Amino acid sequence: MPDVIVVVENQKDWKADFPQVRVTTAKEYLGNPEFVQDNGLYVINLCRSLAYLGMGYYCSLLAEARGHRVIPSVRTSQDLSRPAAFSPRDGLDGRARRLLRGLESRRYDVNVYFGTCEEPAFAGIAREVFDTFRAPLLRITFRRAPQWRLHEVRAIGIQQIPASQRGTFANALEEAFSRRWREPRSPRQYQYDLAILYDPEEALPPSNKKAIKKFIEYGRNHGLDVELITQRDFARLSEFDALFIRTTTQVNQFSYRFARRAEREGMVVIDDPLSILRCTNKVYLAELLNQHKINTPATVILTEDNLDQAEEICGYPVVLKVPDGSFSR
Repeated sequence: MPDVIVVVENQKDWKADFPQVRVTTAKEYLGNPEFVQDNGLYVINLCRSLAYLGMGYYCSLLAEARGHRVIPSVRTSQDLSRPAAFSPRDGLDGRARRLLRGLESRRYDVNVYFGTCEEPAFAGIAREVFDTFRAPLLRITFRRAPQWRLHEVRAIGIQQIPASQRGTFANALEEAFSRRWREPRSPRQYQYDLAILYDPEEALPPSNKKAIKKFIEYGRNHGLDVELITQRDFARLSEFDALFIRTTTQVNQFSYRFARRAEREGMVVIDDPLSILRCTNKVYLAELLNQHKINTPATVILTEDNLDQAEEICGYPVVLKVPDGSFSR
């Protein structure tokens, strides 16, 4: 059995009738050196929210920096924050219509715990959704307007588990402790038609006009049909075999949506979504450098509780960075 730990935001979220497993709080996981040194952990992140730059987000992010296997991954968390990122598999809506035929309400929710659910009829759908989004706690919402269809899939927090479904969750968790989780591999493709995503209005682009021109010339000299695209060309992305992003990459900016869509289409993409999630965040980079014992200037991850500590450790002058900024902004 792998060495598994459950992370919650509040110890009170772990109810008495939940399994007796190793549980710690998010603050403890993020701040205790014991977890930094333990490279073999499997982390089940059951924080109340996976919102970008929130406590749950950082638990998954730093788990990846520490070499821990974590569910959900940061990439999955971000996918779930964008309902449009989900494309139902063939026949999924049709199956939902058959299952919900005759139901008079206009909404029906199914909670999914590690790929299982309370309702046996929805077990297949629950498993397919979990295979797409490897998150421990999910909620599938179906709506009737006028026909039943899958409206959205979202992550839920441990505090949202109904008392009547705690047994289902507990059984699913115990099963999860005996297996490992892997993100599905993206299909490999080869480059033929290359899209270069850029922002002609960007003040400090990663590549200037001269560099962009050279990219185009070099690609065409080596058998690639290169075309410049902007954020207005999102709907055309599937026309290309590869995407080269030459605008500033940020998780909450259009470049990440392009990268994630390209990956889902099976395209070659640089920067890929996982690199954007990790490398744009300085907290992740600091943790990764420390994990691999690479020398850096004295570094402190600031919170509202440790401002004085930064002055003591770093002294002056000091460089202050926001977690996900670029070009020192």
